[in-house]
Amino acid sequence: MPALTDGADAREVEYRYPDFLCVGAQKAGTTWLDRNLRRHPALWLPPMKELQYFNHVHMPSNRKWTTRQRRERGTQMLRNYVEKRSPEEWDLRRIARLADISAGPVSDDWYGRIFTLAEPEQLCGEVTPDYATLPDEGIRHVLRLSPEMRIILSLRDPIERSWSHIRMISEARGISEVAEMETMAANVDQVRRADYPAMIANWRRFIPQDRLHIIFMDDIASDPARVLKSVCGFLGVRFREKKFAKADNAIHVGKPREIPPRVLAVLKTRLRPIYDRLAEIYPEIAARWAERHY
Repeated sequence: MPALTDGADAREVEYRYPDFLCVGAQKAGTTWLDRNLRRHPALWLPPMKELQYFNHVHMPSNRKWTTRQRRERGTQMLRNYVEKRSPEEWDLRRIARLADISAGPVSDDWYGRIFTLAEPEQLCGEVTPDYATLPDEGIRHVLRLSPEMRIILSLRDPIERSWSHIRMISEARGISEVAEMETMAANVDQVRRADYPAMIANWRRFIPQDRLHIIFMDDIASDPARVLKSVCGFLGVRFREKKFAKADNAIHVGKPREIPPRVLAVLKTRLRPIYDRLAEIYPEIAARWAERHY
């Protein structure tokens, strides 16, 4: 349990760390999960999805963009909060935490202060897809702060996941040349982000199997309520069907765009070993995914 500050009531904890994390995978329904878990009264998630804390600390190449993302999103949230309320309605603790998100400095204390906004009886957690590929020391860091941490990992057909990622980057940067997309498809980062067997093995070396919950994008699309029921059961909270009335709503659906054949050829070559290794863990869904492309 988090320690109370001197003279504080039960709500005013000095630091608190999450009870659960959704660590990815990127482009595999994590925003959908974040939106829905926020609707459950027994759960609390930070004002901003993707705090990017552990990857900021343990993956130095991320720091330039993680700092920019927190500053820009946090500042916008703070501005919206202040502008939409009269000063009499301001929650100064929330304003302080939003300012923390925007300005840092990033540290365990910084991270722990953010979660003090949760009610004592709520479970708290966050969603940051980049945590899926944390190095060993990053996972150890997670468990130093929260020894009983529960981890959720959402998986998507590796080629579809990679194409969604490439398409997102291409649209953001105004890239239309297939040759540039081929280069992105061949990047080692695409393999790393789709290497689900490696992600699962890395996390299972540090946490018991019953604290790692795997969900699949296919199930989110076909039966979202069942996925949310499984997540609630994993977290130990009651499934509240009425709170998930919008579970069928898709999030961040881009315009359909077929994978250029040359890009698909690169992805098929680069990612084939992942399908083969995934079949050893989840043979049914791995076979279903592989049949789409091979």
